[in-house]
Amino acid sequence: MITCNFTKLSVVFAALTALPTITSSEANESAEIETIVVTGRRDQQPLDQLIGSAGQVGSEELDRISHAHINQVTARMPGVWLSRGNGQEVLASVRSPVFTGAGSCAEILTTEDGLPIRPTGMCNVNQLFEVNTEQASGLEVWRGPGTVFYGSNAMHGVINVLSPSIDQNRVSLQLGSHDYSRIKIGWRGVEGSQSLQVAANGVSDGGFKDESGFDQQKISIKHGWSNADIETQTHLSAVNLNQETAGYIKGFKSYKDDAVWKTNPNPEAYRDASAVRLSSQISGQGSLGQQSGSWKITPYVRRSSMTFLQHYLPGQAQEQNGQSSAGLQTSYQVDSNGLTLWFGADAEWADMWVKESQANALGTPDNVRFQGQHYDFEVKSQQYSVFSNAEWQVSDKLTVEAGLRYESLVYDYQNNMIVGNTRDDGTLCKSNTGSCRYFRPADRSDRTDDVNYQIGTHYAFTDSTGAFLRLASAYRAPQINELYRLQKEQEIADVKPEQLTSIEAGLRYQSAQWFAEVSLYQMDKDQVIVKDSDSFVVNDGETTHHGIEWQLRHQISDDWQLSTVGSWAVHEYSYARLYGNINIDGNDIDTAPRWQGSAHALYQPTERTSVELEWVYLGKYFLDPQNAHEYAGHNVLNVRAQQSYDNWEFAAQLTNLFDRHIADRADYGFGSYRYFVGEGRGVSLEVKRLF
Repeated sequence: MITCNFTKLSVVFAALTALPTITSSEANESAEIETIVVTGRRDQQPLDQLIGSAGQVGSEELDRISHAHINQVTARMPGVWLSRGNGQEVLASVRSPVFTGAGSCAEILTTEDGLPIRPTGMCNVNQLFEVNTEQASGLEVWRGPGTVFYGSNAMHGVINVLSPSIDQNRVSLQLGSHDYSRIKIGWRGVEGSQSLQVAANGVSDGGFKDESGFDQQKISIKHGWSNADIETQTHLSAVNLNQETAGYIKGFKSYKDDAVWKTNPNPEAYRDASAVRLSSQISGQGSLGQQSGSWKITPYVRRSSMTFLQHYLPGQAQEQNGQSSAGLQTSYQVDSNGLTLWFGADAEWADMWVKESQANALGTPDNVRFQGQHYDFEVKSQQYSVFSNAEWQVSDKLTVEAGLRYESLVYDYQNNMIVGNTRDDGTLCKSNTGSCRYFRPADRSDRTDDVNYQIGTHYAFTDSTGAFLRLASAYRAPQINELYRLQKEQEIADVKPEQLTSIEAGLRYQSAQWFAEVSLYQMDKDQVIVKDSDSFVVNDGETTHHGIEWQLRHQISDDWQLSTVGSWAVHEYSYARLYGNINIDGNDIDTAPRWQGSAHALYQPTERTSVELEWVYLGKYFLDPQNAHEYAGHNVLNVRAQQSYDNWEFAAQLTNLFDRHIADRADYGFGSYRYFVGEGRGVSLEVKRLF
């Protein structure tokens, strides 16, 4: 339940609304181009009327960043931290701590053009590399519970990649430090009512650390067709990744030690993955009774597979997983006398599988982490959802919105090995007197039924200034790894969906020279799925999350623009649980910095020239639930420059300008400090030819 102090919230909100604003007449004299957001409703809506918080990086900014890893983009969004592991690996944080472990990826929904890239029960913490963000037309992050247009997994937010949209044929080559090279190709052809475009890129990276390079290929093919009544957009996306993974370096502040900074203690680690998705969005106009409206139907199919070494665990077992899935999204929108209604139904079917085996013996022959096959299971799922949403334009200034969604999910689990916690040959561990670590349940079915809602309002004080208030709930179904990949003597994981409730208020101002947004939120989460001290999967955890986020951009002159984003947040355990004889109730959740943000100074003396200085800040955070170990945080400066001549464009960037020794992520586990080291100073040069 919401436990927000409404008195304090109202005082802060009143203070925000008292900020100086430009009058309507002044705003009309300096009107700006309207900013559009698509993530909230899986369709376009103006940012200045948004009831909620969404960060956005557009195509021009993406082109300037020319990111090698997606965390370089999201550093420009408040309350978002995509922590880089090695290569293309990533752990996500959106109004939350960084989530780790099986199933934790389900706290934040990842989509492309509003379509989830994975089935509900089988996300992966590193799944963002399965999307062509390198050539995307935009990236949006909805912060806080997703709208009723989304269901399970949209707990703390939605990361939505807008697929490539080629406006001019092009080819580019980029070379950088550590044997980095990338080629990108974009082509578009139009004939009559049809269009075809191809966006493809390939990258080879030698790696900052020893034996840590990767090769990656991505392609997005889109076909469009339209007539007077119907429009279709078909999208085929494919990705392949082959990565040599670098593991943690260990020891207190070892990331500052030149002798071990670039070493790789796990040269044997790797990750091989591929993904294919095909969707076709079909939209048109129709009628419902006496009212005309618009409809949209999007069928899709997906397939992915991944093999990697669990180098971070004793025994270093190999995991193989994959999924084949299909689904359908539908919606109908009708407008009548200031009231807009949406009705929709979504369906999804999936076949998911997981295997785990350990090739090497660990310690003595009776070790509970035994040599051999640990898991081999398959899960078929069926998911059905219906939703409705209403927006009422009460007056020229006041808008009210309410929505509701119901979702049902069924898992049919099949174990392909011997049932129980024996070795794969049926013998016991510990000299045949004790059970092994891994438990394989017998075949079973599980079902969850969930409802989420949203109620919000937006008030426009002037044409340039508005405020919103939003109440919302969210849920996530248990993932298949949480239900069926059990350990020790836990025979059944009776796990219920996580539940989250949220209250949020915000103030937004925009003109030709300024954009400013401040939002405050509080979220309470129940039935949090965790592993207890006995490695049992339980979901009796409770956490609270509250904070403030801001975005500010000022166009000082035709040449100069300054911008900054930031957040202050507290993410806490709110239940009693002993870890190492310490009660964590009231402690900060580990890997949850209270402060983070970035600032940018952009100089554009002409349309052909730009130089940008970027400062990225990450505050200190605790590394364990006991709050006994800590990472001090870091600052990094980056510089980017672009210059164009006719149909040629040249770009250069210098990252980590002062060669700071930092950790992209710090951790404490198995009795030791552990760090994924951030890259030192790096340089890259890019040349692009437009046709």
